[in-house]
Amino acid sequence: MNNTIQKIKSNSAIKTVFTDLFDTLIHRTVHPNYVYRIWAKFLIRDLGLSIDVSTLFKIRADATVKLAKDMSLSKVEVPYHLVMKDIYQRLVNTDNLNDLDWDSFFYYTQEADYRSETSVQFLNISLVEGLKKLKAENYKIYIVSDYHLPKTIIVRLLDHHGITSIFNEVFISCDLEKSKESSGNIYPLVLEKTGSVAEHTGMMGDNKVSDVVNAAKHGLHGHFLKHYTHKYRNKKNLFGSINTEFKNACRKTEKTCKKSDFPFSEYIIHFYFFTERLYSEAKRKGIKDLFFLAREGHYLKQLFDTYQKFNGLKEEDFIQTHYFKASRHSAKQVSLKPIEEEKFAPIKKNYDVMTTAQFLESFNIEEKEIVTIVSELGVDKDEEIENFSASEVVTKLRANDLFKAAYELHRVGQRNAFNNYLNSFNADFKADGMALVDVGWGGTMQECIYQYLNCEVPVTGYYIGLREIYTIESKTKRYGLNFTVYPTKGYSDHILQANGQLYEQLLAAPHGSTLGYRNDPKSPTIEYHEPNEKKVFDDFISPIQEFMDIQFVELMKSLNGLTYTDTMVQEYITALALRLGLFTNRKKLKFIQLISKGFYQNVGGNKVGMVYDPSQLAQSKLQLLKEFIWSPEKTFRYLVKVKPLLYDKKMAWMGWTVSSTYYYIKFNRYLKKRIFTKDLIS
Repeated sequence: MNNTIQKIKSNSAIKTVFTDLFDTLIHRTVHPNYVYRIWAKFLIRDLGLSIDVSTLFKIRADATVKLAKDMSLSKVEVPYHLVMKDIYQRLVNTDNLNDLDWDSFFYYTQEADYRSETSVQFLNISLVEGLKKLKAENYKIYIVSDYHLPKTIIVRLLDHHGITSIFNEVFISCDLEKSKESSGNIYPLVLEKTGSVAEHTGMMGDNKVSDVVNAAKHGLHGHFLKHYTHKYRNKKNLFGSINTEFKNACRKTEKTCKKSDFPFSEYIIHFYFFTERLYSEAKRKGIKDLFFLAREGHYLKQLFDTYQKFNGLKEEDFIQTHYFKASRHSAKQVSLKPIEEEKFAPIKKNYDVMTTAQFLESFNIEEKEIVTIVSELGVDKDEEIENFSASEVVTKLRANDLFKAAYELHRVGQRNAFNNYLNSFNADFKADGMALVDVGWGGTMQECIYQYLNCEVPVTGYYIGLREIYTIESKTKRYGLNFTVYPTKGYSDHILQANGQLYEQLLAAPHGSTLGYRNDPKSPTIEYHEPNEKKVFDDFISPIQEFMDIQFVELMKSLNGLTYTDTMVQEYITALALRLGLFTNRKKLKFIQLISKGFYQNVGGNKVGMVYDPSQLAQSKLQLLKEFIWSPEKTFRYLVKVKPLLYDKKMAWMGWTVSSTYYYIKFNRYLKKRIFTKDLIS
């Protein structure tokens, strides 16, 4: 039995027990002040505030000190609601709350305090079990605590730990405006409220002055709990590095993934921080609906829903998530203009290589009609033509009556079917605009949907990354949350944008590509799942995603009780991308080779498979070498492709030459930051 409990039992005069709570019955894995930082983190996220954790942390500290001085109270005696009211007024005055009413703010701040506490607490099991035995022997037990949180939250914390039934009542300093510290003026009040007699009451706690000396002044039997280990931990937690704690949490997940049987599952760290940033961005902008674009959006939506369920509060405030089946191909179909106006411009220049048959098939024209059309044109339907959109074939097609009729039928039909599909989401696009989520790169589908909506409805894109510059209008803004080219591309962006195919493959969906739409509520999309692609998903990607699901939740739990900056996140995911790109082992190289067979492009020539071809480089080898020496990060997108190329050519043993570039990239970065401190060169 706990020594303190034994002493209480051995004193026959004691019939009632007063007990301290924090650092007595409940301990924390962090310093008590750190809990305020976690509170700030949660409140910023829940309310979409545009301030950082340190600023909000200091606002709370300043508000408490000010009120304590004004009311001639100690800080733990200041009523909780008054502190929050002062914080609310400061945030309102600095335009941080966007007309949020006081009642709503008070609800959110209480929830943030509750969750910040539960994220770092654990019980003193020995002492709790001892109190349960006293309770069974008809002792009356009361919590008497000096703390900034009110009884309403304290009782929820007791419920969380399953120990509420032990206590007859709870008394907190900030509710009573009296405390155990200083003169211990809370004791007479609690004795009176409980009808207890001082000489028959024991007080136990970890503060010798508050829980023993001041208790004795009022006739109570004080019992000092030394708890040196916990006190040492609290002192120790004043020091150290938040960045180190953050890195350790991420490395734990990274190491678990690295040791697993699931290649590149470390990418879940990239996906986690994208999800976290997307949630914060949506909260900050008051977005009501997010549309996750097929197919990469399938898994991203799943992760977002998991994150929101874990971190969200009231379901009525949840961001509604929708899975939007679209592709670059289907988006082009619904944005087609009348044939006199349509330019048939390709999505990308390298997608403008195709046969006449492939071009006609993209408009869902049946084989019989295709044969008739090409016969009338006098062309070989299977001849591959470069710059197809500007070819003589397209000119002939514009004048062909059979094609024009089929094209117009397809164009109108796709627009009508797509309109019905849009309406099925029951979202008010005209009032709220449309927020799209996807893996990214450029924003082709975003542009097409915007065109379809007659350039009247704002269509905003939130992507893992952007690596292509498109013309952006005020109603087609797009954001790369992990990397971007806007407003400019930096060191981190160059590193993170490499291996785009891996992002896409790991985010693959269990269904085919969307080719178009049909007027069928039960099956509104026309899809095609290329057989190789389906096999790759079933055999490789699906098991990896299931494993990443588990790691996502574990990482979320590990980071829940930590505060960290966006800079820390960016540095970590950049370093992770470097490691994953340059230290690729044979197991991962084989995996890349296998999944490349299932990489299906539903535009252009509908090619299957990824091919690393050095001849496609836009720069000469000498130019590339010069760029590597000066800015190696700008060549990283090429470096990550060398090992797979060597592996394909049975020369994997030369991979060390690629791995060694890691150290030069790090050295180059270090040197530039120390020498070119004015940052006047790129």
